[in-house]
Amino acid sequence: MNQPVNSIPAPLAQAAAEPRQRPRLMLAVMLLSVFMAVANIFIINVATPSIQRGLHADFYGVQFVVSAYTLSYAVALIIGGRLGDRYGRRKMLLIGVAGFTLTSLLCGISGSVGVLTAIRVLQGFSAALISPQVLSLIQAQYPPEKRGMIFGLYGAAQGLAASTGQLIGGLLLGWNPWHLDWRLVFFFSVPIGLIILAMAPFVPESRDSDRSRMDWFGAAVAAAGLLFLVYPLVQGQKEGWPALLVISLILSVPVLAVFVWTQRRLLAKGRRPFMNVRLFGQKAFSLGLAVIFLMMTAQAAFFLITAYLLQMGHGFSALKSGLIILPMGIGYFLASLLSPKLAGKIGAHVLTVGSVMTSVGYFAVALTIWATGWSPNVWFWLPALVLLGIGQGFIAAPLTNVVLSKVEKQDIGSGSGILTTGMQLASAIGIGLIGIVWMSSLSHYANQAEARTELELRQHLTSYALSEEQGQTALARLRDCFPAAAGQAQAAPGACKVTASAAGGAERLVADGVSQSNARSYTSAFILSLTVLGFYTMLIIPMTVALAGRKRKR
Repeated sequence: MNQPVNSIPAPLAQAAAEPRQRPRLMLAVMLLSVFMAVANIFIINVATPSIQRGLHADFYGVQFVVSAYTLSYAVALIIGGRLGDRYGRRKMLLIGVAGFTLTSLLCGISGSVGVLTAIRVLQGFSAALISPQVLSLIQAQYPPEKRGMIFGLYGAAQGLAASTGQLIGGLLLGWNPWHLDWRLVFFFSVPIGLIILAMAPFVPESRDSDRSRMDWFGAAVAAAGLLFLVYPLVQGQKEGWPALLVISLILSVPVLAVFVWTQRRLLAKGRRPFMNVRLFGQKAFSLGLAVIFLMMTAQAAFFLITAYLLQMGHGFSALKSGLIILPMGIGYFLASLLSPKLAGKIGAHVLTVGSVMTSVGYFAVALTIWATGWSPNVWFWLPALVLLGIGQGFIAAPLTNVVLSKVEKQDIGSGSGILTTGMQLASAIGIGLIGIVWMSSLSHYANQAEARTELELRQHLTSYALSEEQGQTALARLRDCFPAAAGQAQAAPGACKVTASAAGGAERLVADGVSQSNARSYTSAFILSLTVLGFYTMLIIPMTVALAGRKRKR
C-alpha cells in the first residue's frame, strides 16, 4: 500500500488518490498489457511462413525474427523489474507499452528481414518493461486478501493470450484487408497499446522508497550471463548446436556465478544489490519457481509439437489449428478465475489438484489421439484438452501469488523479474528439449509409417485406375518421395511435385501416400512426446504437496 505523504497540497493529494477510485480501469490496464505481450508471441508464430514469402527470406532468417523477441525479452526482464522499483512502476509500464506500440508499427512497415529482426529486439526490451511492473503493481496496490483473485485474473489473461494467439493470427491472415498479409499481425498490437496508454492515468504510481544507486555493474553481468544462456537455448536446435553455441552455454555458468558472488558481497556490505539473491533462500519462492519451470517447459513443448502435428502432420490451416486448441485455453481461463474460490476451500492444495490434472491431461490427450488414429476426429480430443487447460490454470494463477507472497516490498521488482525470466527460460529450454525427442521420434516412425501406408495403398490400386505394374511404379516413387516430406532428405526428386488434386491416378496415389505417411509418423511421434511430457509433469506433484504442507504449517 502507498506510504503516507506529508506536506502535499490538498488538490495534488486528491489527484494522486483518483486512480484508486477506478480500480477496475487500473486492473484493465494491467491485464491488457499482459495479454498484448503474451499474445504477440503466438500471433507472430502463425505468420512466419507469410513473413518468409513477403520478405523473400530463408527459413532461419524468419525463425530469428521470432527468437530475437524471446531473447531480448528474457535477458532484460530482471532489469525491467529493478527499473520499476527505482524510477516508478507506472512510469516503466507506460514506457514499455509506448515502446511496444511503436515497435509494433515499425515491424509492420519493415522492408527487410534484417530490419524486422532489429526492431523485434527493441520490442522484446519493451515487453521486458511491461511484465514485471504488472506483477509488482499487483503486490503493491492490492491487500493480501485480494491478491489471490487478482493473480487469478492475471493467469487467465496469460492463458487466454497463449491459447487464442494462434487463432487471432489465423483470423487476421485469413481476413487480410488491403492485402496487408503478415503486416496485419504486427499492426494488431497498435490499437491495444493506444487503449492502454489512454487509460494510464488510472494506474497509481508505485516505487521503492530506497533511493540508493542502481547496481549497473550487476545488471550488466546478469544480462551477459542470461544472454550466454538463452541464446543457445533459443537457437541451438535450429542451428544444429555448433561449437560456438555450446561454448556460450558453458560460459553462462561462470558468468552467472560471478553475478551471484557480486550480489552477495553487496548484501554483506549492507548495500543494495541489483538482485536480492537471498530470495532463493525462501523455500516457497524457490520451490514455486521450480514448479513454474517444470510447468512452463512442458507447456511450451506442447504448443510447439501440437502446431507441428496439426499443420504439418494433418495439413490443417493455422485458423483450424487455433480453433482446435481453443478449448484448452477456455479451460485454462475458467480455472484461473475459479482457483481463488477453490483455494479458499482447500488452501494451497489447489496446486496439487492442478498438478495431478495437468499430468493426467497430457496422458489423456495422448491416449485420445492414439484411440482416434492418424485420421483424426478432433471432437474426441476436446475433453482431454479442456482437462489439460483446467489443470494448468489451477497451477499458474495461485502459484504466482505463492511465489511472491513473502517477498519484501523493496524486492518486489526483483522477485517479479526473476519469476518472469524463469518463465521465458523455461519456454526456451522446453522447446530445446522436446525438439530432441520430437525429431528423434519422427525419424524413428517415418519408415514404419511409409511401409504401412504402402501396404494399404497396394490393396486399393483399382481405386486409382492403376494396373499392378503401374501401381508398383507409383509406389516406388512414393518410397523416393517420402524421406524428403518427412525431413530426412534435403530435397525431393522433381517427380514428387504432385498434389492430391492431380489428374493422373499415379500422381494421386503418390500424393495420398505422402500425406497419409506424414500423418501416421507425426501422430506416432506426438503420442510418444506427449507421454514423455506426462511423466515429466508428474515431478510437479510432490513439489506442490510440499508447498501446500508449508502453507498449512503457517
